[in-house]
Amino acid sequence: MKYTIACLAEAGRFDFYEADDEPGPRQVMINIKGCGLCNWELNFFDGSLNYMGYPHKLGHEYSGVVHSVGADVTSLKAGDKVSAFEHGFGGFAQYRVVDEASCEILADHIDPKYAMGEPQKCIVTVLRAAAPETGDFGVMLGAGPMGLWCIQSLSGKTLSALIAIDIDDEKLKMAKRFGATHTINSLKEDAAARIREISGGHMADFVIEGTGLPALLNEAQNYLRAGRGRLILMSSHHDAGEFDFRRAIDLGLEIRVAHPPYSRNERDDFRRAVHLINNNTFVNEPLVTHEYKLSNIQRAFEDLQSKPQGFIKGIVVPD
Repeated sequence: MKYTIACLAEAGRFDFYEADDEPGPRQVMINIKGCGLCNWELNFFDGSLNYMGYPHKLGHEYSGVVHSVGADVTSLKAGDKVSAFEHGFGGFAQYRVVDEASCEILADHIDPKYAMGEPQKCIVTVLRAAAPETGDFGVMLGAGPMGLWCIQSLSGKTLSALIAIDIDDEKLKMAKRFGATHTINSLKEDAAARIREISGGHMADFVIEGTGLPALLNEAQNYLRAGRGRLILMSSHHDAGEFDFRRAIDLGLEIRVAHPPYSRNERDDFRRAVHLINNNTFVNEPLVTHEYKLSNIQRAFEDLQSKPQGFIKGIVVPD
């Protein structure tokens, strides 16, 4: 079956190609309904990373509807709504052939256009690294899409407080809507002093860093309690920066880099993430502020790079 796929023709420029695929015996062909824009993929857009030369496929946060199945597929059928996770790219396309085992079925009430299971698989990895305990004071540093998903899944009655920190009041309003008990605009307030006040001097038991700004990793240390406070590195940092280990040593911090290699089992984290999509723990549609047709993918990545006013999460949908 022939279909269109968008690939990087060179750093900073997308072009369109014709692909021709059919599912193999244990594979399915997915009619893609939506694919998320990921900040990590900016490393490929600007040429910092390149795994396969040009043209280079991108797109890994995709979901859709099963179009056709291979001869030996037993768990899926045409018409099933699915999210897929695999170590590869190809989601910026009309269709994608993947292994049956890479898919999880979405519930009937879920719109696959917004069901980005892969980044929420990463959230599950982060949450398991944070290991929240009953009565903890938790801090989410950065209220972008990943931070807001963390807040959605941490909200409830088991934490003493769930504190969101950002410099954008609109994002902080959304964090409050999704379950943050307190919000701090760090341009207007001393965040460490506010955390001390909120926690009665205890400080945070864990901080999840979701800004991607290396300097804030040092600032995050000031939010944590002494004695095995947990600093969770969630962001993909484009710049190296410098980290002050003297402060970490003084406080006896635990630093956990909650990226895919940290996961106990990525496939199982993905399974868990789709369950959380299906039971409405993860609510995706309100976070999607920008939607682009596949034919407009160049603009999509330019906006992902520049982050226009109000940008939280962007998706690409087939024309």
